[in-house]
Amino acid sequence: MLQTGFRFGEAMAITWDDIDFERNSIYTYRRYSSIKKDFTKPKTRTSIRRVPVSHDLKELLLELKFQQERMLKGLHIKNTDQLIFYDYRFGMISNNAVNKFLASSLEKLEIESKMSSTGARHTYGSYLLANGVDIWAVAKLMGHKDIKQLIETYGHLLLEVEEKENDQLLKILNNKGSF
Repeated sequence: MLQTGFRFGEAMAITWDDIDFERNSIYTYRRYSSIKKDFTKPKTRTSIRRVPVSHDLKELLLELKFQQERMLKGLHIKNTDQLIFYDYRFGMISNNAVNKFLASSLEKLEIESKMSSTGARHTYGSYLLANGVDIWAVAKLMGHKDIKQLIETYGHLLLEVEEKENDQLLKILNNKGSF
């Protein structure tokens, strides 16, 4: 979620077949509903999307796939749905379990943070916006139909980006060779 911006349910529904290692992307088209205990339609039509995958995430996913296949083969268990986040003992991983794991991991690393799966999604959006990615592109990557939600959630960041852009604009306009 930290490198894809997926909602928790979207991440849980991803299968190995949804990852295109050649094109460095993940396709999301459904979500896992912890209430219905089943896969459901995405939150919105625009939630169906292809998200780019960094080299580091690609390598991590390839290693996870290798480890998962080796472990399941050793236990004579099949991951028939090809789920990435597959726990042969407990079934689908809960949002609460992920949040507890995050808290425990951050504590072990002596990082003071209240990071959650939703927080990881917000960090993704914040990081993209702070690094100058177009707001419409961020909305599309995060599965929003428009930029309204981004403006409400990341308004403070957008002001910082605007200030940087204004500084850049002034540098261009104040350049002696302009026009």
